[in-house]
Parts: sequence; structure tokens; C-alpha cells
Amino acid sequence: MKTLGRLVRRYILTAVGITLGILLLAAGTFIGFIVWWDRYYGDLAAYAPHRVANALREENGALVLDEGQHTAQEWLAGYAWAMVLDDDGNVVWKYRLPPELDHRYTLSQAVAFARWYLDDWPTVSYLCDYGTFVVGYPKGTLVRWNLYMERRLFDGAVATLRPLLAADLVLVVAICVFSAWRMHKNLKNVEQGLERLAAGQPAVVAQAGATAELAERLNRTGEHLRRQNELIARRDTARTNWIAGVSHDIRTPLALIMGYAEQLQNDAALPAASREKAAAIAAQGQKIKALVSDLNLTSKLQYNAQPLRRAPVQAGPLLRRAVTDFCNSGLAERCGVDFAVSPAAEAAVLDADAGLLARAFENLLNNAARHNPGGCAVTVRAEAAGGRLAVTVADDGAGYPPAVLAALGTAAAGEGTPGTAGAPHILGLHLVEQIAAAHGGSADFAQNAPHGAKATVTLPLAPAETPPGRRPPPA
Repeated sequence: MKTLGRLVRRYILTAVGITLGILLLAAGTFIGFIVWWDRYYGDLAAYAPHRVANALREENGALVLDEGQHTAQEWLAGYAWAMVLDDDGNVVWKYRLPPELDHRYTLSQAVAFARWYLDDWPTVSYLCDYGTFVVGYPKGTLVRWNLYMERRLFDGAVATLRPLLAADLVLVVAICVFSAWRMHKNLKNVEQGLERLAAGQPAVVAQAGATAELAERLNRTGEHLRRQNELIARRDTARTNWIAGVSHDIRTPLALIMGYAEQLQNDAALPAASREKAAAIAAQGQKIKALVSDLNLTSKLQYNAQPLRRAPVQAGPLLRRAVTDFCNSGLAERCGVDFAVSPAAEAAVLDADAGLLARAFENLLNNAARHNPGGCAVTVRAEAAGGRLAVTVADDGAGYPPAVLAALGTAAAGEGTPGTAGAPHILGLHLVEQIAAAHGGSADFAQNAPHGAKATVTLPLAPAETPPGRRPPPA
């Protein structure tokens, strides 16, 4: 109803504005016409007829123009002729009077030319003490008409005008309200269609009324989005099935490769160089296994196919186990680890999937070791404040390549897929972003000062009122 009220007000204001605009335009046009007329045609006569009539006076029984200020030509400039008739209709004074008009006039003739024309000459007459002063304009310069109306008809028209204006106002308001209601009804259908589109549902809007064209475009957009969603769903299904198939098919041969590599690595009968190559094969096999696992997990997180087994988890022990597992792995041989947890972070409780978070911290630690083969110092810090836990994993190695930071920003914005052609390998780091986002947090990657890489994972803490061992209600 608020929308309908706004439409009614807008229609009424529009009608009032149009009316005022028409009135202002008419007034401006009329004033402009008057100014134009006065500029180009206003000097048809220098003096008004009554001034000329008042300038006539009797001297020695004859009528003469007062030429003290102006001559007769100046007084009658713009007029064709002038004459004065006595009470008997005789011409007693004249100025440039045409010969065919110079005669005696009867009463009926005088009445006729006083109302209309005298032989097509427009005339104006004035009764004066000395007679009837008549001035003639050039032919075709004036249009004369007389208007009469009975008093009862005039009073009735005036009395009818007010209710007529009121009825017109009511009619205008009714038309505005009806038009606004029709428009509101059509827009309501379009609004419902947009809401269905926003909810991912098919939208079919009736194509009628003032919004027919808009509804037709909305229907086309809905059909286009439906086909596009079908194509995306098919592509995602094919991608997921392909990843799952490849992961399954590679598992058995990879296990054989790693098993034989470990046997060769531990075979004392082989030369040292051969055992080193076997160890390298085993290490690369382990890397492939981790990559396949990351690929599976990131695919599941992307399509919300990975269930989060949330439970209250203490941040301190979780981080300590992740660091301990890293130190016990072969990757930590070339790295020194500095681990510090603040008292607030040690006691902080997360409502999280402990396995996924451990995987995220494992990826960050392993990334620092893998990309710095010459060794580096790894620093792990944890702070808790403002209801959030911030875990920073930094190293003093080579740092992130600019392409990696650019690719991470693109993947975080949803504008690309890690691992596409030409893109740097960021699958492990992107998985950290996904795990953090799945828990309502974030992961930020930057260069460490003065050199090295730094990653900060921020996670929300569990509500303080959550009893130990119980999962808090979903937000």
C-alpha cells in the first residue's frame, strides 16, 4: 500500500505540474505576443481616438485641432481619416475624408457604423459636446465584434463554474488514482517475478498493461538464467564426477609407487644414490597424494558437499598438535619453528570442525617448508580478542610471488578457479581460504617484512554460554 500511495501522489503531482506548466506556457505566450505586437504593430496610431477627440475645440464657430503641441498630421498619424457629425448627421469637420464618405448620415447609418464598419473602414466613435467624433482606420487593420449575454445566462454560467471545477478536480484525482492502481498492479507482478528470480526460481510474468515490455524482458531474462543454471549445474556435476573419478583411479597406482619407493629407499643392497632417488620418488608421491586430497576437499567445499562436523574445540591444543605434527614430519628438517599462543588464545573455544582446521594449518606450515628448500624460520602466533581468534603463520623465506597474491585475490572474489591454465599453483592456499570461510572467518595473505610470506587466519569464537562438549545452536 505504501507503493500505491506513492504512485497516487506522483500521479496527482504530475497532473498538477502539467496543468501549471500549461497555464504558465499560455501566460508566457500571451505576454510574449503582446510584447511582439507592441514592438512591431503597436505604433499603428500615435494617439488614442479619445485624445484626438479631446484635442478638437470650437473657434469662431468652426472646429479646429489644438496644434499648440502637435500638428493635425501628428495627431492623426496612423489613422486613415476622421470626421465630426452634428446632431442632424451632417459632416461639420473632416480630415482626409474619402469623397464617397463625405455626405449626410441618417441615424440608422450612424448606429450601423458605430457598431460595425463604414464601407469596410473600421471606425471608432465618440460623443462630444460639439457632436459625434468618428475616426477611421485603414481597411483590414482592425477586427470588430460585439458580444452580448443575458444576465440570467451569465449568472447561471458563473454559478455552474464552481461545481464544474470541483467535478473536474474529482475526475482528475479519480483518473490519477485508477492509473496509479493499474500501474501498481503491473509493477507488483514484475516485483514478484524479480523476487522469484532472486530466489533462483523460474519467473513468468503476465505481459499486459504499461509494464508489458518490461515483463517480456523479465521473462526472457528468467529463461536465459534458467538455461544458464542448467548448463552450470551440468558442468559442475561433470567436474565433480571427473575429480572423484581421477582421485579414485589414481589412488591404487600411487599407493604402489609409494610402497615400492619406500622399499627401495630402505633396501641396503642398493647404492646410496639409488636410495636417494627412491626417497625423492616417495616424497613426490606423498606430494601428489596431498594434492589429490586437497583437490577433492576444495571441490566438496566449493559445492557445500563437505559436511562440517562442528564441535567445541580449544584453540591452544589444536594449534599445538598442528605444529607438533609439522615438526615430526620430514619437511620440518630445514625449518625452525617459533610457536607462541597468548593466554586468551590458549583458552579460546571454537565451534569448528577440528579436522578441517588442522588441515588448514597443516597446509600453511607445509607451504612455508616446500617453497623454501634452502630452509627458513617459521613463526606461529595466536591472539584472541573481540570474539575472534587470529592465527598468523609467517616465514622469512622467499615470500609469495606477485602472481600468487593476484591469483589468491581473484579466487577469493569468486572470479576464477585455482589451477586453471596459466595460473600459479595455489590449491593449498585456496583450500585454507575455503576452510576459513566455511567457519565464518577469513584468510589473508601478504608479504612478511622485511622478507618472507605471512598468512593470517581469523575465526569467530564460540559463544561463551555454550556448555563444554555441546554444539551451539546455528546462527
